[in-house]
Amino acid sequence: MVDAALRLNKVSGINQVLIGATFVSIATTLPEVFISIFAVAAGNHGIAVGNAVGSMICNVALVLALYITFLPTKVNRRALYGKSIYLFAVTLLVFLFTANLTMAWFEGAVLLVVFSLFLFLNIKEARDEQPIAPTICVPPSTPSCRRRNILAITFGFLAGQAMLGVGAFLLVDHGERLATMLGISSTVVGLTAIAVGTSMPELVTCITSIRRKSSGLALGNVIGSNIISCTLLLGISSVIGDLNGTFTVSQSTFLISIPFLFLLYLVAIVPMLVRRRTFRWQGIALLTLYAIYVGYLLVTQPI
Repeated sequence: MVDAALRLNKVSGINQVLIGATFVSIATTLPEVFISIFAVAAGNHGIAVGNAVGSMICNVALVLALYITFLPTKVNRRALYGKSIYLFAVTLLVFLFTANLTMAWFEGAVLLVVFSLFLFLNIKEARDEQPIAPTICVPPSTPSCRRRNILAITFGFLAGQAMLGVGAFLLVDHGERLATMLGISSTVVGLTAIAVGTSMPELVTCITSIRRKSSGLALGNVIGSNIISCTLLLGISSVIGDLNGTFTVSQSTFLISIPFLFLLYLVAIVPMLVRRRTFRWQGIALLTLYAIYVGYLLVTQPI
């Protein structure tokens, strides 16, 4: 999937951050979407909310942290700035919506509108991108060349998504069973085992990006995935959940997990916007914070 994304970057001239925040992040977020829909349909709101919030935490404190630790690099502040502000805004919106420990269907509908706006802005940005000379097939204007490129990119995305989806499902399925056998609450299951399982696509994308030294793709993927989790994932979950009853959010999610997410954003995103690069200390700090957070959940959350 990363190879297909980089191929799209070379063919279209669209910057890697934009590709990572749209095409790749949508593909890697699908496991979370399916898990949350199934969980809400089964009436398990703890897993649905924990999956969404836990995946966002895992994306920053584990996936992005590993990338920054192993490959600190310069970043394209112009490409990241707008999406970072959007991420802070939608996370704040979710925090406000969950203040009463529930989410109504119309609040979910608002999040879905925000998700649609995110896609629209990214499509508009892609159209406004200045194309670069393609390096894959010459001449680029030949119809047969375009068809080959489109087919190759499509097949790469579909094949990558299928393999990552199967792997994530197996990990989630067995992780949930193990956590249930140990007597851990559904919220903790969602925030830890399922969140890590459904973040495997982002983690694999990150590892592959390290090998390809594609910093824009990895950063765009994490930011885009978190925006999608905030809007599409929680939007669909709250709409379905509220129609079948009251979509509830645990007090610990509102008071601990979401504020902790803002702390992670401050450590991970603010320095790269100010200094235009990432630093190894950020990755180490994020991994340390994540270890403390998971330890706190396991010790304090009710069984």
